[in-house]
Formats: sequence, structure tokens, C-alpha cells
Amino acid sequence: MNIEEKCINALRFLSIDQVNKASSGHPGAPMGAAAIAYVLFNNIMNHNPNNPNFINRDRFILSIGHASALLYSVLHLSGYKFSVEDLKNFRQLGSITPGHPERDIDLGIEVTTGPLGQGFANGVGMAISEKMMSQKYSDLINHYIYGIVGDGDLQEGISSESASLAGTLGLGKLIYIYDSNGISIDGSNDLAFTENVAERFKSYNWHVIENINGNDINSIQNAIEISKNELSKPSLIIADTTIGFGSPNKAGSESAHGEPLGEEETNLTRDNLGWDYKEFEVPEDVVKHMNQIITKGNNLEKKWKKDAENFKAENPDQYNNFLQIMKNEFPEDWDEQLLENIKNSNEPEATRASSGFAINLISNSLDNLIGGSADLTGSTNTLIKNSENFSKSTPNGKNIKFGVREHGMGGVMNGISAYGSHRVFGGTFLVFSDYMRASIRLSALSKLNSIWIFTHDSIGLGEDGPTHQPISQLMSLRSIPNLNVFRPADRRETLLAWRHALNEVDKPSALIFSRQSLPDISTISDSKIDSATFSKGAFSVYDNSDDDPEIILISTGSELANTIEAAKNFDKNNSIRVISMPCWELFDQQDNKYQKNLIPENTKHIISVEAGVGLGWQKYTRSNDSIISIETFGASAPGNKLIDHFGFSTDKITDRVKKIISE
Repeated sequence: MNIEEKCINALRFLSIDQVNKASSGHPGAPMGAAAIAYVLFNNIMNHNPNNPNFINRDRFILSIGHASALLYSVLHLSGYKFSVEDLKNFRQLGSITPGHPERDIDLGIEVTTGPLGQGFANGVGMAISEKMMSQKYSDLINHYIYGIVGDGDLQEGISSESASLAGTLGLGKLIYIYDSNGISIDGSNDLAFTENVAERFKSYNWHVIENINGNDINSIQNAIEISKNELSKPSLIIADTTIGFGSPNKAGSESAHGEPLGEEETNLTRDNLGWDYKEFEVPEDVVKHMNQIITKGNNLEKKWKKDAENFKAENPDQYNNFLQIMKNEFPEDWDEQLLENIKNSNEPEATRASSGFAINLISNSLDNLIGGSADLTGSTNTLIKNSENFSKSTPNGKNIKFGVREHGMGGVMNGISAYGSHRVFGGTFLVFSDYMRASIRLSALSKLNSIWIFTHDSIGLGEDGPTHQPISQLMSLRSIPNLNVFRPADRRETLLAWRHALNEVDKPSALIFSRQSLPDISTISDSKIDSATFSKGAFSVYDNSDDDPEIILISTGSELANTIEAAKNFDKNNSIRVISMPCWELFDQQDNKYQKNLIPENTKHIISVEAGVGLGWQKYTRSNDSIISIETFGASAPGNKLIDHFGFSTDKITDRVKKIISE
């Protein structure tokens, strides 16, 4: 057994041992794809285990996240911060080796994967970022994005969406190796997946190399080298592998996919592959051989730093701008125009239009703001007017046309966020957030700062009817941990929501906007909200008395103006306060004093008003009977008629409040 075969077997058995010790996991894919991982980390990729944040590193994505044991094994042997003890704690509480990889750049894990297809889409986003940066800073950025994808990835719709986009954009620095083992949990691919993958990807405008022996190091490496020179297209290398390779009784079977081999089968596999080492034991010659990766990585980064210093000497301003972008740092006065504009009263305006105004104000200050929509640019007001579209011929364009691909857009956006150089937004209708919920959830889990724009936020959108009118989506988004959900009521709140979203470092934001025009709240009340007040998530916009309120009405977005007008229908015998609550999450973070000053404990009636399901409002209203909501699907009619029909006009809100306080 030569040293390369020995290293590959070390990866296999470290993976087997992790799964056996945890009594759960997926040994089959690591056993079959070990040679691919070895070639990438040892022979191909430019990376530095001593500095996983090396700016010009190649990125690696394990899209088949269930094969995490392989990733932890190759990172351990390559010199990253994974000890043998960490491997022994695979899938245990508090370990750095969870069942599926979770993003941690300091450990060498670029993205969170597990839900199949997400990693595939993330890589497309990273390739977009690389193309933008290398076009602008060719002396400083020039690297590839590699990934291992599997049968399950290619079956998921998100991969089709993002693959089609990648081919259209000609992302030639993206190279995926397809671990084609023909087996999924249910059994053979013949049950549900018999398409010609090569022809499919060729039709997407990908460069495809097929019939590669997934255990042949030279074949894998040659295919990758050929693909690296195909810079006009992304590449898919189809490597034929055997799931559970080396296992006498489980190789090539679904039984190797998602359960430990067990002691008896592991011993048989050791004998079959000539592996005469104990559990978690790594031979010294393997350690020595793999340590060369560290030396190579250190030398690689030293050379890059020397080249960067030369570039800095000749182009100091450009270099400083490059560093600022790569660190995702903003100029000190980036929000000056936003703050200036919140001082002004405005004519009635749809908050989607206010958002478009904000985007173009911000793009004047932030060179690294990019984004687009799922073929709804005009409807979602997501056009950066001073820029071209990103494409093969215009890689400096800031507008990304994602096409009618909400799910793919979400995964690609997360890849851009994970890369770190750009702040990205993506827009669609709120009702279609269901299509991309998995990506939104993963952005929150991964602590990415993606900005999700959702317009047409209620029955107020009108004639398109119940298929397009969101009812449950707003509350559904609020249920996702580590996601700020903003539903602003006017331009002022919209601009402040954008400011807060961009200031978030490790949290995504969902910005919810109206289709219909809404009045400036300052024109119907004495409220003049500033950034400090807005950052508290909820605040008073109307009080008819200096006393503690007997009645509190809490509202958001398009219902706030009508709620204020309804409050004016009550005299001072009913002391009443109206609260705008554009962001629950921010309000819940405030101290007890602020919360109780805004919503005193002795307030008799606390009533919420929002054109969506009422689930969740109970934590503020303290009663199911004090929630003015909509619990049915909408209807097709003009928006103003629907608002009245479903009980959200000023008169209907007034009547409902009177009924609640009289009971």
C-alpha cells in the first residue's frame, strides 16, 4: 500500500470510527468519496490550515453534509483545529463535530450543509462573489470553489435552479465532483433517479467530464486540472464511486448509507483493506505526509502577502478599499443619506417603493451592496439604478437576475453572504417565502447577514387574490430563531429597517413591504421616530392622554395608519396608546423597564391589529380575544375593498376595539 492509498484509508477508517463511536451517522459516502477528498485537500486546493481565513484560499463545500465524518477527518489530517478527541465526540452535545457541518471559518467549514442541494447553491453564490472580486482585484483574488455533491443533491430542485443560473453566468471557477454511487436511503437510484446527469448539465451550459474512477487519484486529479482551464463554464466531474467501499457485506448497498458498520463489519473491512491499525489510530507516515499541506499553505500565504504588499505600495487606496470590502466593513458615514431622509415628511408611498429608494441611497455609499430578485425586479423595487446586470460580459454589475428561482436565489444569496465580501439582498413576494424557507432558516442557523426582501405583504395587494395574498407567512418567519423580521409602516421606518439590517453582522433580516401606498405616520400623529427609538423594535406613535393608557393598540406595517385613525375616534375618557411594533425580535431584546413603560402591566386592554394570522400575538395581548387578525384565505378584489371586508379599515378597527373593551 503506497502512502497515498494509506492516507485515503486513514480517512475511511477515521470516518468509520466516528460513526461507530457515536452509534449514528453515515459511513458509506465517506468510504466511497475518501479519494476525492484526499486529492482536493492534498493535491489541488490552495489553502492554509494555519489560517483558515486566508483571503485568497480555495473554498470547499461538502454539499453531501451527511458525510460530515469525512470532512472532519480530512480537516484533522490536514492540520486544521480538529483533534482526535473532537473526532471521538462526533455528534455529541457541545462538540465541534456535529452530525452535519455547521459554518465556522476558523475550523475550515465554509457553509452549513445537510439539507441536500443547499451546499450546491451556496457554491454558486461563492463563485459569483469570486468573479466580482477577481474582476476588480485580479492581483489579489484568483481562486476556485470546489465541492463534493451527491445523488441526493442533484435530485433536489434547488440544485437545478442554481445550476441553470451558474451555467447562464459562466461561472468557470466553480468545480463540483459528483460522488455518483447510485444509492440513496431508499435504495438504488433506479427507483426514482434515472436521468442522464451528464446531458442535463451540458444543457445547463456546464463543462462535464464523466466516467471517472472515483478511487483513481490520477484520474480525479487530471479531470480537475482540465476543468480548471475551462474558465467559461462551471464544471461537473462525474466520479463513479462505491458507497461503503471496502465493506465486504455492505458496499454498494443502502445499508451502508445511514447506519454504523458495527464492530464485526468494521473488522472485516479492516482485513479487506489491509488496515492493521486500532480505532482512531493514524500511522506516523500518514501524519508526516499530510503535514506537508501545512508547509505548502504557509508558503502560499507568504507569497500572497508579499504580492499584496507590492500591490499596496503601488495602489494604496485601492488596497485599503479591497480590505474593507473583504472584511465587510463600511465607511463611517455610509448611513448619512438614510438618516437625513428620515427627517422629512413624505407623500403616501408603498413601502416597497420606499425600499427601492433606500437601496439606491445605500448603493451610493456602499460599493459592495449587490442583489436582485426572482424575476420580480420592478414589482419588488430591487433595482440598483447606477449599475449594470451581473453577467459573463459585465462581471462588475451589481444587479443579479436570479430568474424565477426563489429557492435557488435563497441558496445562492447565502453563498454570497458566506463568502463575506458583499452584502446581498434578494426580493420576491411574501407569499413565495415558502419556496425559500429552507434557505432563510439556514441563513439564521449559519449566522449569515443575508437580507430577504418580501413585498406584496397582505390582502392589500388586491386583485391577484388568495394565491398571492400571504396570511401565515409573516408569523412563520417570526418563528425562526436569529432572524429579525421588520414590517415598517412608512418610508421613515423602511429606511431605518434597512439601516438596522445592514448593521447586523451575524444575523439575517427579513424586510416586509406593502404593495399599496401608505401615509407617512408623522403626518397623522406627533410621532418623529429616530434611529435610536426604532432600534428598540416598538414605540409609541400616538397617545391621547398623559396618563398610563387604559387601552393599547399594537400594530405593524400597513395597518398602523388605520389603527391610529381608529384611536382618534376615542375621547380621553378612554386613555389610549398606539404602538408601532415593526420588529418583535428587537422589542423582545429590550430591558424589562422599557417594555413595561411602553406596555404597562396595569393596562386593561392590549389589542393587536395586523392583517395576518393572530398566532403569536398572545404574548403581548395576554388574551386570544384581543387579537384583530385574519384567519382565512383572502379574496380577489381591489385592495381597499378587501381591507374593509376583512376588518382593517379605520371604521372596522374602531368597531372591533369598542366591542373588545365592552366585553
